[in-house]
Amino acid sequence: MMIKKVSEAYKKNLALIIFGPLLKIIEAVFDLFIPLFMKAIIDLSQYDEPSQIPNAISQSLARFIRVFSPGDAPISDAITGGIIILVMGVVGFVITMVAQYLAAVTSTNVGNEVRNSLYNKILHMSKKDRDEITNAKLLTVINSDTYQLEKGVLLFVRLIIRAPFILLGALILSFVLDWRVGIAFTVIVPLIVLVNILVLRKSSIGYVEIQKDLDELSSSTSEVVEGSRVVRASNNQEASFNKYSNKTSSYEAKSIKVNKINALINPLTFALTSIVLIVIIYLLKGDLFSSSNVLIASTIIAEMSYLAQIFFTTVQITQAIIEVVKAGVSSHRIDDVLAKEESIISGDKTNEDGNYPLIKFNHVNYSFNKDDNYFLTDLDFEVRKGETLGIIGGTGSGKSTLINLMERFIDVTSGEILYQNTPIKEYDLKSLRNDIGLVNQKASLFKGSIYDNMKMSNPIASEEEIIDALKKAEAYEFVSKYEDGIKHEINEGATNLSGGQKQRLSIARALVKHPKILILDDSTSALDLLTDKRIRSQLNEMKDTTKIIVSQRVATIQNADYILVLEGGKIVERGKHQELMKNSSIYKEIYETQVKKD
Repeated sequence: MMIKKVSEAYKKNLALIIFGPLLKIIEAVFDLFIPLFMKAIIDLSQYDEPSQIPNAISQSLARFIRVFSPGDAPISDAITGGIIILVMGVVGFVITMVAQYLAAVTSTNVGNEVRNSLYNKILHMSKKDRDEITNAKLLTVINSDTYQLEKGVLLFVRLIIRAPFILLGALILSFVLDWRVGIAFTVIVPLIVLVNILVLRKSSIGYVEIQKDLDELSSSTSEVVEGSRVVRASNNQEASFNKYSNKTSSYEAKSIKVNKINALINPLTFALTSIVLIVIIYLLKGDLFSSSNVLIASTIIAEMSYLAQIFFTTVQITQAIIEVVKAGVSSHRIDDVLAKEESIISGDKTNEDGNYPLIKFNHVNYSFNKDDNYFLTDLDFEVRKGETLGIIGGTGSGKSTLINLMERFIDVTSGEILYQNTPIKEYDLKSLRNDIGLVNQKASLFKGSIYDNMKMSNPIASEEEIIDALKKAEAYEFVSKYEDGIKHEINEGATNLSGGQKQRLSIARALVKHPKILILDDSTSALDLLTDKRIRSQLNEMKDTTKIIVSQRVATIQNADYILVLEGGKIVERGKHQELMKNSSIYKEIYETQVKKD
């Protein structure tokens, strides 16, 4: 089941998110105990018996070392203690590797879950929904933002428990070893945290702007890739490059600004840590030069180890927080897409064929902005099973928008569309689209074989069915010339096919579906009239299939059972070809413009 929020992906991987940090706690315990063992080894070199060591923790660890030590000599204690530290290091390393693996698995799982849900969401979005979000943002979200989310989860699992545990443990143990050093550490850690918060608060605002600039860059890149020939034909390369360069300069400037802010963290942390080091030396200067206090050397070594742990852990926390902040920004952007309410909701009704119109428009109005400024006005017509409906009109007359209403890519603003006598909004969306084979003017073929493209509309289609559809679409003629036939590979964007070949393959793909309704939306515009005529002749043999043919060519639709003439989003005339030639000045003008007569 697809997630609707990023938090749902976390819940699905909750066990890994919890177990990974718990392993890191065990590793952190080993890291905290190693300086204490080092101190115990040094202390044993000064005292004959562990019981003589004043510090309780050091005394206990010294006893533990003596349990395994073969003798009482300092060299034996040092070797035994070294072996114990080595074993702890090896065990800690193994635990670290397991924890890192779990962190990687968790972040990958979350990323895949989110990416799959985003892809599924985009597949089910209506055109209106995609336009509101913009294609550029969708591309950035599914690529850049999901990757950033993965990085954030990875560092979260690795450091969210371990880092605070190390900091707290180092502070407590520094107090146990020497209360003066503990106070110094207690003062410095909040200062470091405060510096990090101030810096990150400033930089987090910048990340939002950076991601917006990435959206703009994605949009510009998509435009130039799709319209590269137009740019070259217009000799507009320099202007296009300058426009893109300005956007990259904006992105660069904002990124540098944020990185400069983040770059302050490590130097400031190091400076504060160095100050603490000076303070420690000052606090312990009396003991350092006192021959009576033999514990000071081991204490200083242990305290320096904890200072180093505090420093490096703080740096790690800072890096983690930076990535988590970025992930938080990306998470909000992802949630904006996942939580987007779909404007096209599927109904649950289906209906059997009966003695009623297959499709019926009842005074349908449509507005792009959901206001009273209608683009389509008072569309009222019906289509029965097996009929052929022709739709003709000039550019911008509303032909493609009318087709989008039939497929429910968009919904009516007012009025009603009935499909098989059921309001189309109440009809099951999957069943509706299974019944319709749509071929757009702009043919969309996907990278892969011709066979794979044909199977998209009907996964259970046999090779015989595919070849039959190719023949009906007048495509088998050129497909059969390939050495590998229907297994021939199509490049990305179908760049190895002509416009006419792409249109014929698109028609074949729709026919493989065996649709109840075949909609051809100006889908033979790249074909010559003879090929167009042969395809129409093949389609006329499909008596049980309802055909809706949208075209700007009179020749393509003149044999339809009846024809709608659209102008300005309205049906201005309707009827058969001969009737329209007599009664419609618009239709007659189109005909005479296209068919030259003596």
